[in-house]
Amino acid sequence: MPRLYATQPRTDPSPMSRMPFLLKRAGSQNFYARMMVPAVLRPVLGKREFIKSLGTSNRAEAELRALPMIAAWKRSVRALSSGPDNDLAVEQYDARHSPTMAEIEEAALHHGYEHASANLDELLAHKAKLGPEAFQLARERFGQEYAAASRRLLAGDHSYWKIRARKVVERRGWNIGEDSAEFQALVDNLSKCGVDLFRRALIILDDPCTEFAPSVHTVKLSKRVKERAGQGEGILDLYDRYAAQRRSEGKKRDDTLKQDRKAVESFVSFIGKERSLASAQVQEVREWRNTMALLPGGYTKQKAYAGMSMKQAASYAHGVGAKGVSPVTVNKNLSALSALCAWAKREGYVDTNPCDGLHYDVKKRTNPRPPFDSAQLNKILRSPLFTGFERNGKEYLPGDQQTRDWRFWVPLVCLFTGARVGEVAQLWVDDLGDQDGTPYIHIRHDEARRQRTKSGSSRYSPVHSILQQIGFIDFVSTQRRRADCTGDLKLFPELVVNDREQNGRASRFWRTYLQRIGLKQGGDGFGSHSFRHGLADQLRLAGYLDRDIEVVLGHNQSTVTSGYGKLRQGTVAKLSEMIEAAKFEGVSFDHLC
Repeated sequence: MPRLYATQPRTDPSPMSRMPFLLKRAGSQNFYARMMVPAVLRPVLGKREFIKSLGTSNRAEAELRALPMIAAWKRSVRALSSGPDNDLAVEQYDARHSPTMAEIEEAALHHGYEHASANLDELLAHKAKLGPEAFQLARERFGQEYAAASRRLLAGDHSYWKIRARKVVERRGWNIGEDSAEFQALVDNLSKCGVDLFRRALIILDDPCTEFAPSVHTVKLSKRVKERAGQGEGILDLYDRYAAQRRSEGKKRDDTLKQDRKAVESFVSFIGKERSLASAQVQEVREWRNTMALLPGGYTKQKAYAGMSMKQAASYAHGVGAKGVSPVTVNKNLSALSALCAWAKREGYVDTNPCDGLHYDVKKRTNPRPPFDSAQLNKILRSPLFTGFERNGKEYLPGDQQTRDWRFWVPLVCLFTGARVGEVAQLWVDDLGDQDGTPYIHIRHDEARRQRTKSGSSRYSPVHSILQQIGFIDFVSTQRRRADCTGDLKLFPELVVNDREQNGRASRFWRTYLQRIGLKQGGDGFGSHSFRHGLADQLRLAGYLDRDIEVVLGHNQSTVTSGYGKLRQGTVAKLSEMIEAAKFEGVSFDHLC
C-alpha cells in the first residue's frame, strides 16, 4: 500500500537538507527558523532561542533562506563567548533541544493526522482515477491497516509508532531519549491519531460524502494546539505590553500594575500557561472566579495548601470549611483581567472580552472610618504610649518608659494635618518648611524620593499651633542633626518600605495598639484614618464647606477651574487659618506639651 506518511522530496543536497532548525507553528503555512541559545549565554542574550519567520511555505526555499540566518546567529553566539568554559560550550553546542509537551502534541497532531490526512486525500483521488478495482484494493488494504492498528493500540504494542516517532524526533531536531516521558507521549499521541487516520480512510472509501468525526482524543488535541499562544504572544506577554503602555500613559501606578499582574498570573495558572488570550472562554473565566471565591486570603502562603493547584486548593478549603475571600476581592482580581482583555480587544489581539458581565453584583467595599470623639481622643492621649509604658513591644501597658519616636509623632501629625498615615511615615527631614513665619509640612508625591500620595500630587499642610507646642518642630530639628551625621534623610528612619514600596508598619502598629487599649474591636473601622475623618469634622464645625476641606485633605479636584494654571488651591497662610480653626474642644493636650 502507498505510504501515507511519506515526506516530500528535498531538492537541496546540502547537509542542511535534514535541517532541524526549521519548524511550522500550528495554524501557520510559513516555515520558521529556530536555533537554541547555549545555556551559559542565555543570561547574556536574555533569550532561550533565536526564532524568525522565513516568509515561505516551500521547504526548499525555507532552507535556502535559513542557511545565512543560522550562520549569522552562530557568529553572534561565538562573538559573545569568552573564556574556556563558554568556548567549550559553544564548540559542543548542538541546535537540538528538548521539546515541551506543547511541541510534542503539535508534532503528533501534524505528523500523525493532519499532514497524513492531506496525503490520504491525494492518494484516494489518484486511486479514483485508476478505476474501481484500484479503489477496492485500497479499501481492503486500509481495512487491514485499521484492524492491525486497532489491535496494536489495544494490546499496548507501540513498536510501529516508535519508528514513526524516531523519524519525527530526527526531523524536528529534538534531543529526547526513548525512555523519556516526552518520547512516550509522542508515541502515544501518534498511535491514537494514526488509528483515527485509518478509520477516516475507511469511511471516505465507503461513502465519500460522509463527514468524518475524529475521536475525542484527536479533537481535544487539535483544540489544545489551536488554543496555544504563539512565540511572545502569551497572556503574560500581552500583560507586560499592556502594563508598559499604561505606565507610559501615566494611567496606573507601578504597584497597582504589579498587583494586577498577580491576578492575571492566577488566571494563567488556572487555564494553562500555553494558552492564548483569544482562546479564553467565558465559562473558564466564570469557573476561575468561582474558584477564587472559595479560597481563603493568602492561601498560597499556608502549608496546608502547598503543592496544590487552584482547583485542588478550593476543594480542600471547601471541605474544611475555610472562609473564602469576599466578593469585592474577587471583583478586584476579575477587574485586573478584564482591563487586560479590554485593552487587548482595542489592540486587535482578541475579538471579545470574556469577563464582561461576570462581576459579582456588590458595591465596592467602603470600610467605615468613624472619627474619634473627644472621649476617645482623651483615652488615647492618656494611654501608656503617651504617658509612660512598660517596654518596647508592651506600649499598651503602663510603665516608666517614654518615647518621642514615630510611635508618638505619627498619630499626632495625622490628627492635626488630616494626612494619611503612609504620607506621614514617608516624610524626610527637609519636608518641614516655613513661609512668612508659618511652619508647614510638605506632603510630597515624588517618585525619585519614593514618596507617594494617593492623589498623585503634592500639597502643603501647616503645622497646627498645638502640634508646635507639643514639640514637633524641635523633634524635626533634632532629626536633621541626626541626618547630618548618618546621611539618612528620613524623618522616621525606623520605618522602611516593603517589597511593594509601601510602609505599613505604622498603620499595623496603630491598629493593634487601639485593640490593646480597648478602642477597637474587629472590623469597626477605627484606625489611623479616623484622625483624617476627625479633622474633616472639626473643619465642618468651624464653618468650612467640603470644597474647602478637600483642599486641606489633598483630595483630587476635578472641576474645570482646577485644570487652569499650575498652582494648587490654598496658600500656606490660608491653609493655616483653616487648620487653626480645628479646636478639638474637650480634648486635653496639656500633659504632652
